Amino acid sequence: MRFVVATGLLLACFAMVLDAMVRLRLRDAGERFPFWRGGTLDYGKYLKLCREKGWSPWSVYLIPAFFFIGIACIVLGLFRF
Repeated sequence: MRFVVATGLLLACFAMVLDAMVRLRLRDAGERFPFWRGGTLDYGKYLKLCREKGWSPWSVYLIPAFFFIGIACIVLGLFRF
């Protein structure tokens, strides 16, 4: 079960790295204080800028998937369902 917990932690960390990349791109595009917004960041602005600047929108779609799968793996590994 340690493997499941480690996998969950890696997925959750990878989601945080993707979120940081999105926030850095928004900051570079002129968004004010994207790191101070926490969970209230509007990812719709990022998706609009993706079309204009040619960025990949996949990072926004992968953030919640990796985060929730990671949390599920952590819970599954810790409580051994």
